[in-house]
Amino acid sequence: MNLIKLSIQRPIAVIAAVILAVLFGLVALNTIPIQLAPDLHRPIITISTNWYGAAPSEIEREILNRQEEALKGLEGLKRMVGNAQDGRSQIE
Repeated sequence: MNLIKLSIQRPIAVIAAVILAVLFGLVALNTIPIQLAPDLHRPIITISTNWYGAAPSEIEREILNRQEEALKGLEGLKRMVGNAQDGRSQIE
């Protein structure tokens, strides 16, 4: 007997088989752990430096530029922002 003729003659059995397949799929989806999912949180590094009494141009020249040179080789670096103010600098 071919499959199409059997499916037409026994529609309840076909519906039961489909429902069972869907239920097994849902159970498997909920119980099988997903281990290959990537971590979506990207780490952010912030470096703050204090140099009391220094002008922003001195801080940029002496500290910020050197920090940027040292950090630009980091793997996975997307963006680097430096900020120099009176007596302090911050690089993110």
